Amino acid sequence: MSDQVQTCPGDAEVALHFARLRPRGDAWRNGGFDALDGSTMGGFFAALGEGAGPTARRLCDLTDEFFCSTAAETLDLWAAEYGVPDGCDPFEAVCDKVNAVGDSTTAYAEAAALRRGWSVAIVEEFIVVTQDAGYGRRCYGAGVYGAQQGVAWRATVDLSLSPAYVAVEGRPPLYGVHLYGDALNCPPDIEPLRCLLRRIAPAHADLILTTIN
Repeated sequence: MSDQVQTCPGDAEVALHFARLRPRGDAWRNGGFDALDGSTMGGFFAALGEGAGPTARRLCDLTDEFFCSTAAETLDLWAAEYGVPDGCDPFEAVCDKVNAVGDSTTAYAEAAALRRGWSVAIVEEFIVVTQDAGYGRRCYGAGVYGAQQGVAWRATVDLSLSPAYVAVEGRPPLYGVHLYGDALNCPPDIEPLRCLLRRIAPAHADLILTTIN
């Protein structure tokens, strides 16, 4: 079965819809017939169609605005509702955010970072605190799991494969300004990536970023 494209009604179609609301009886049927062309009653309903047609078509157009993928006139309202654009958000387009299905997983975070121009490998670590428990003359090790600070995301960023990274301009130290212990160059600025990953990583996980190349 072929897909049918739904079109909004024209003035004549709206007039016909109004005419179909007539009560029963010959008095409302143009002398006993349903034909409206050329009759005074037909002109009356045609005038109603011309007046109500534009409103009916605007209401019909509004149906598409209920879905972000088909919206055209209200995309700014969709963006305001979902807080787009946002430099820390994993999604650049508002409809991508509306239709997104994801989770707080490393694979999902790596894919989101790649879409924004960052090449990153993330390893999730679970920290287990081991305590000794005594029973009689024997000592057993007891693992304590689920501590709030017991999860860490270690992300390694390959700067050479990250087009989103903009290298910091290297300058020689200035006399009278540079102090002993100061670094000669500023570290790579990857705060946009950190902000992005913080949106996806579990709230209780520590986020640790390192760079290579």
